[in-house]
Amino acid sequence: MRAALIGAGQIARQHLSCLRELVGVDVTAVCDLSPAVAECAAEAFDIPAWFTDHRRLLREARPDVVHVTTPATSHFSLAMDALDAGCHVIVEKPAVTTFDELESLAKRSEEVDRTLIEDYNYLFNRAPREILCGIESGAFGAVVHVEVLLCLDILRSGGGFADANVPHPCLGLRGGAIADFLPHLASLAHLFVGRHLRAEALWTKRKPSRFPYDEFRAVVYAERGTASLAFSSGSQPDAFWLRVYGERMQACANLFESRLTFDRIRGGPKPLQTLRNGLEEGRTICRAAVGTLLRKFRGGPGAYEGLHELLTRTYQALAIGSALPVSLQQIVEVNRLVAALAPDTHMS
Repeated sequence: MRAALIGAGQIARQHLSCLRELVGVDVTAVCDLSPAVAECAAEAFDIPAWFTDHRRLLREARPDVVHVTTPATSHFSLAMDALDAGCHVIVEKPAVTTFDELESLAKRSEEVDRTLIEDYNYLFNRAPREILCGIESGAFGAVVHVEVLLCLDILRSGGGFADANVPHPCLGLRGGAIADFLPHLASLAHLFVGRHLRAEALWTKRKPSRFPYDEFRAVVYAERGTASLAFSSGSQPDAFWLRVYGERMQACANLFESRLTFDRIRGGPKPLQTLRNGLEEGRTICRAAVGTLLRKFRGGPGAYEGLHELLTRTYQALAIGSALPVSLQQIVEVNRLVAALAPDTHMS
């Protein structure tokens, strides 16, 4: 299968690292508006051709699959051109800047019978997959509520978001930098409680900056339970917390690390249940801390483990015609929730 990338920045390199490990996949071309960036990526990953014009890439390289890894504001037109050229499309989040654009892409992908996938990489990290296995086996019981909290200092001096000399492209989105992360929050909520029915969001600004918002909170009422979603620039250290509450078990994970703990109903007196859960949690946290440290020394995908799993499953599905790891309906429903959470909107 012939693959190509449009956009050769930082996230593109994560895609390329995975693709070069997949059997039966050849990355034939890469494109970037900057000739230096495109050529550098081609050289680093042994890609035979590079372009600065994506239409020329589509014409000459004729890829089967196109990864759109540019800033979000350009996703719609690039993805549409790739679909029109007969390519399957894997697009970075946020897939689009408006829900209308998403509906147009979804409709076009169905018309040309080509795949459209948005990168929900955190769904495929080990922790969410283990929690999901517990739910599917019945051990977890029905999910009652899910909490997703991303703590990330986007205002940090010298960080990619706060560099005044090179304004980050996501600052042009509704919601600013936080909007860049909403698909992660929304896709995790959707995974565990399904399609949203109502959503209420609160956007605030705690510190003076060029950013329109630096804090976000939301409550979601969904078809299988409820969810609370949050983004905090002020809370430190950086962490990505996922907590899932079931009828017979509760789970807590930090998706930036390898930490995953469970509290469960156990036999015996209640005080001993609490003690046993606490002892198991302590052992798990210690093992996870060591594992996270070793992972940093060993290299590899690290926090992008989910991206590697998602791309592997996607190419396997395309090769044999099986169900995709992220369905088009799932993408539409997640983006509908993202639209409902956007600032200055009363959509529910």
